[in-house]
Amino acid sequence: MRLPMQLFSDELPASPRVGMLAHNGESEPHPEPIGGGPVLVMPPPPSRPSRGQVWMQRIWLAVFVLFCLEVGIILTVLPWTRIWADNSLLLGYPQLREFLMQGFVRGVVTGLGLVDIWMGVAEAVRYREHPDA
Repeated sequence: MRLPMQLFSDELPASPRVGMLAHNGESEPHPEPIGGGPVLVMPPPPSRPSRGQVWMQRIWLAVFVLFCLEVGIILTVLPWTRIWADNSLLLGYPQLREFLMQGFVRGVVTGLGLVDIWMGVAEAVRYREHPDA
């Protein structure tokens, strides 16, 4: 069987590409991509931070780490002290006081304190500066 020569010709009739079918069963024309392919865009090289920016990052890191350590130590120790047990704010709420005196609640608060300490230490260890800073 021979195929017609028209199929091998460079001059094929121009017809719009047919896209996906719409909900009603009719096809829609699909526009050709502009430029003929994907475009690779590279981000600009990172600029060197100024001395002020480097010192602001250092100060922010120190404040964050100290805050995490302070809150973590308070949350770790506080549930096991008399301040937690003899709290005058809870005198009007005996059921809440009883709930807060449960061992698992104290353990959860202590665990949150340990996670907070871990966050501060991990942030301090992970901190890296620009090599030329």
